Amino acid sequence: MKKIALQLIAAFTCLSQYSNGQTPHDPSAIKSNNPLKTRLDSLVHRAAEQYMRSPVTFDLSIGIIKNGISHQYFYHRGPGPLSSKATLFGLGSIAKTFTGILLAKAVIDRKLQLDDDIRKYLPGQYPDLQYDGQPVRIADLANHTSGLPAMSREYDESYLDNIVKLPPRLFRDFYRVYTADSLFRDMHHFRPDTIPGTRYRYNGNAMMVLTAILERVYGTSYKELVTSFLRRQLGMAHTTPLPTEEEEKRLPPGHDADGKPLPFIPDAGFRAAPSMFSTPADMLRFAAANLESRNAAIRLSHQTTFTKPDGMRMGLGWMMGEEENGMPYIMHTGRDGCGFSALLYLYPDSGTAIILLVNDSSGQDRLAGLKDDLVRRFGQR
Repeated sequence: MKKIALQLIAAFTCLSQYSNGQTPHDPSAIKSNNPLKTRLDSLVHRAAEQYMRSPVTFDLSIGIIKNGISHQYFYHRGPGPLSSKATLFGLGSIAKTFTGILLAKAVIDRKLQLDDDIRKYLPGQYPDLQYDGQPVRIADLANHTSGLPAMSREYDESYLDNIVKLPPRLFRDFYRVYTADSLFRDMHHFRPDTIPGTRYRYNGNAMMVLTAILERVYGTSYKELVTSFLRRQLGMAHTTPLPTEEEEKRLPPGHDADGKPLPFIPDAGFRAAPSMFSTPADMLRFAAANLESRNAAIRLSHQTTFTKPDGMRMGLGWMMGEEENGMPYIMHTGRDGCGFSALLYLYPDSGTAIILLVNDSSGQDRLAGLKDDLVRRFGQR
């Protein structure tokens, strides 16, 4: 049985059969807003050209913060408009960093504590949410050490095969009908497979449990919680876990690994993992706020809560480590089933940030390669 995240990515990919868009045939038809006036413009352009050589790449947004100044570059292949600061992109698993910051805010607001047993905030009794007497703590949900199942339900292959054959409208319902109450009911069957807080295992399902708990302690929806926080405290008015019908029109088409357009199927429920959609302009604001770390919740979210054997440190939703040259970073990457991939790296010591947003599924390794290329070129200046 595969993990649900991988299953759902595969399911979305299968849905490409419902879209009749075509991959542009002219790989040289690339537009850009890069003015090519500064050395930074030139080094970004050379790195972007390398990335855009792939025939399955269509839209690339590069956000850079360097020396306190924000820079935004857009590249587009084929017909259609160039992306802009107002274009919406899917962030994939970068959404978990927003959940981590909301958790930190809840700690500051004294709604809960990181060491609390999660059962304190669940409806009913859950005697099995412990291992050898050690309960699952709130922090364990945020740093992927809960030991909880990687998916809330077991889905056999025949069931998933039927789901992926549904038209997009019905596939949306598959997500929408699975609510927080559905998750809480299924949690009566959850059993940690190790002592919570002792072993790292990436877990979107645990993040959904955390999201549901945040809704309970604040008595409102997660969407209202996160959009209100972002709008009021960070000036981010165009970032949301669930776009409205009007906002969906600002999304470029996502693409599968073969470059075929995918239908947009938002995860409106609690089946998989938190989702988030944002604009390049808002992501520059988000990166700047995390670099400055003036906000108390952001600052707390960057604190180490677990260290993996390879040295990677976990905050609340964030991952922290060092580049090969020893430069510390705070980061997360993401890829969703709608055909979007994203990367956000923060380098607090140098006040630098790199934000990459694309509407292709050609792999996070490619985005990481573009990031490495940019970092290397920065070092050559």
